[in-house]
Amino acid sequence: MCAARSIADDRGAVVAARHAGAESIATAVIRLPLPTPTLPPATTTNHILLGGEHAVVVDPASPDKEAQARLIALISDLQRDAGWHFEGLLLTHHHRDHVGAASALAGRLALPVIAHSQTASRLADRIVVDRLIGDGDIVAGQWRVLHTPGHAPGHVVLHDREGAGMIAGDMVAAEGTIIVDPADGGSMAQYLASLRRLAALAPTWLVPAHGGVIREPAAVLDFYIRHRLEREARVLDALDRRWRAPLRLLPTVYGDVPRLVWPIALRSLDAHLIHLAEQGLIERRRDTWRRLA
Repeated sequence: MCAARSIADDRGAVVAARHAGAESIATAVIRLPLPTPTLPPATTTNHILLGGEHAVVVDPASPDKEAQARLIALISDLQRDAGWHFEGLLLTHHHRDHVGAASALAGRLALPVIAHSQTASRLADRIVVDRLIGDGDIVAGQWRVLHTPGHAPGHVVLHDREGAGMIAGDMVAAEGTIIVDPADGGSMAQYLASLRRLAALAPTWLVPAHGGVIREPAAVLDFYIRHRLEREARVLDALDRRWRAPLRLLPTVYGDVPRLVWPIALRSLDAHLIHLAEQGLIERRRDTWRRLA
């Protein structure tokens, strides 16, 4: 890395220290959690600023005007005092708690919106995506795009080619959980494959969209994979040769979680049922399921 880049990166950390809530978590990586209409227990989404000569804002999410003003102030200071040059607003996926400020900031800052084609198609009636990205593309100078479907069809993770960090979006969370909803394009098979792909790259730190930086990502990714497989085993154990509706399975499969979140759990239960059917272990008749063996 050139000396000029290093000096600019150091100035970025100094600028972040002047802004309440902003955290410099690695060279030219700043996290600013801002309020969004996300699912509890999370109340904020991490706005990630990746800096240098080709800077981007990842997940401009907050619809709150005051929060947007805080983000714009940080961007302005990084441009003026750290020499960062912003080139776009990058969306990890289409969910509302990741895109709520995209249109407003695109207009105010004259920045293009960047996203995967499947994200762009789901936002076509709300947000204009100016630049499409796909697996293997490079953004912000050194960050490789990983297409990681499962939670959302167009979900992407950014992997630092020069370091070992990841900007993980909604692949994992430091607070709350991750929903895989087939009605929204979610796929349990794809989600598990994406988790395994991230684990194989052995990141040394990981920034989720919700919550603080994860400094032991190998353990967290392993837990997410094991947790999903254990939950799926409970789904299979709850089925026999009788046809059963998903609602009848909830008390057995998700009896360890508060009833308040059962409507959300039902979405992931559907994803597990579909995944088991794809493996030839169960079959479906209209809205009911049964075990094949």
